[in-house]
Amino acid sequence: MDVKTTLREQMQAMHDTLEAAVADCNPEAVARKLPGSTINSIGAIYAHTIFSEDGILNFMIRGQAPVYMKDGWTPKIGIEMPQGGMEPDWSINMDLPLFRGYAAAVYNATDEYLASASDAELDRVVDLKFSPPMPVSSIFGNVLAWHAATHQGEVSALKGVTGVNGLVMTH
Repeated sequence: MDVKTTLREQMQAMHDTLEAAVADCNPEAVARKLPGSTINSIGAIYAHTIFSEDGILNFMIRGQAPVYMKDGWTPKIGIEMPQGGMEPDWSINMDLPLFRGYAAAVYNATDEYLASASDAELDRVVDLKFSPPMPVSSIFGNVLAWHAATHQGEVSALKGVTGVNGLVMTH
């Protein structure tokens, strides 16, 4: 198997797992922040994960506007796209089904990019400014996939502490 195929499969698996984690969340679960905790709500974690992938891929790697702006999601979603990391007290109001539509558009952009990327493009070194410069392939394998997996774990754990099954996987 080649690197491109591996990265596409890895990102698809991470997307599927993250979506499985949020799929059954009701509006209260999406908005709830645990009292006295330093972790954000499920909605804030999910939004941060999707905004990050969109910004890293489309702005930092491709040098173009993120899907959020380019495809007109800004007025639909009504959540300001952060310009940096996720603050512990970030509070958002999210229409989860609508936001999942935006996430699907980001996932599609990711897959289209990887499907068409040449070996030279995957080897191109990019400086993300928050980590050492690295090849595009490493950004996918070591930043974006890891990021989605880590935050999916947070979402699942938050669901678990509220008495809901953290992650239901269907195959």
